[in-house]
Amino acid sequence: MDECMVSCVLVVLLLVTHHHAAAAASTNSSQVVSEADALRSSGWWMWRYVDTSNHCSWSGITCNEARHVIGINLNSYQGLASELSKLNLSSLPSLDFLILSGTGINDTIFDHQIGTLTNLTHLDLSYNQLTGSILYQIGSLTKLTHLDLSNNYGLIGSIPYQIGCLTKLTYLDLSFNQLNGSIPHQIGSLTKLNHLGLSYNQLTGSIPHQIGSFTKLTYLNISNNQLTSSIPHQIGTLRELRQLDLSLNHLTDSIPSSIGFLTVLTSLNLGRNRINGSIPPEIGYIKDLVYLELDSNSISGGIPSQLKNLEILKRLDLSNNSLSGKVPPFITHNCKCSIDLSNNDHLKAYTPFLCNGGHKIALGVKVSLYFTLVFASFIILGFVFGCLWKKRKVQLESTATKKNGDFFSIWDFDGKLAFEDIVSATKNFDKRYCIVVGGYGNVYRARLPCGKVVAVKKLHGSEIEEPTHLRSFENEVRMLEQIRHRNIVKLHGYW
Repeated sequence: MDECMVSCVLVVLLLVTHHHAAAAASTNSSQVVSEADALRSSGWWMWRYVDTSNHCSWSGITCNEARHVIGINLNSYQGLASELSKLNLSSLPSLDFLILSGTGINDTIFDHQIGTLTNLTHLDLSYNQLTGSILYQIGSLTKLTHLDLSNNYGLIGSIPYQIGCLTKLTYLDLSFNQLNGSIPHQIGSLTKLNHLGLSYNQLTGSIPHQIGSFTKLTYLNISNNQLTSSIPHQIGTLRELRQLDLSLNHLTDSIPSSIGFLTVLTSLNLGRNRINGSIPPEIGYIKDLVYLELDSNSISGGIPSQLKNLEILKRLDLSNNSLSGKVPPFITHNCKCSIDLSNNDHLKAYTPFLCNGGHKIALGVKVSLYFTLVFASFIILGFVFGCLWKKRKVQLESTATKKNGDFFSIWDFDGKLAFEDIVSATKNFDKRYCIVVGGYGNVYRARLPCGKVVAVKKLHGSEIEEPTHLRSFENEVRMLEQIRHRNIVKLHGYW
């Protein structure tokens, strides 16, 4: 009797188990069909696949073993996905990644469906033509690690504070849009971020001090916005940061000294703001810096000597500031770095150098008229005072022109006679006419028969026979031929 009861119970259990298994299989099959229908209805694949029976084999579709769609990757399939709304996202609950970058989508970005993709870890809709706002439903995607909505140019509105719920994010890029409003302080909850791009928007307000929690960040770009106030000192906690760009904003006050803690930084751009104060010497601690751009601010004071520690620097731009004092020798004699100190009217003896094969070529002096003349020592023949036209010299000028040709036309003159005029004007390069003694040549002031004043550099006799110096001379001449600057006298020729 007991054995019969046990048998009956086993039979009932087997029947119930079979019933549940059959129901699960039916549900699973129904879901698979629903997902296939959602893909098919979008029309994104129909142009390519006549046989629509096996959606898991379509380009860009990834399915798991149960044939559920877990990924869509149509990266750079231009024109394939014209409208995001054509894809019923709510029918794809297992979706793990959605990558539609560069597909030409020209739809509004989000509707309520986006909140249903709770398993999504990677969302990339960049380089499209999306419009509309980023809705608060984005906060439902709590498994997201990668979110890229950059380069759509049409996203508007503010960044929803719910973005702070995406605490697993490692990559967030919303740049090149029209987002406005302030940066929500809730963004500080994204402590796992290593990339944050918010550049080229219309963001206002200050940089939230909560950015100090981004201790794993390696890339931060908030340039080309309308941010105000000062750079928070918490910036110094971003010890893993390699690229920092806050340029083209309205940032004020001084650069925080804590920036010196960013010792692995390779690129720092704070240019085109309203920053004042002095250059913090702590920047000299950032020995990995390759690019340092602080141009177009109101920075004052001298150039700190600690910058000489930046031994691998390739670009230094301190132009358009209010710097003063003497330019340190490690800058004026630096042949490894492109340096721009222009439009700092209180800098003394600014002589930027270009280098060729280890030889320094001076290109400019931004000080008094005397130093403008000193520029003549760098291989030039040019105007200094201009032509002094006077009626009583008209005849003399006419005669000189007939004799030697026009010295300042495109060499419409007899070179030998022109040279003789220079020799005569300098009394055979007498030291009384020497205005600069150079490393391998002296510069003389000569008044020509036409009344024009030029500066002439004459190589030392021993230098002419030295091939290295001769090549340097020729390189300098080629460089001077292409330069046009108000503080660099014009090169008219050489022989």
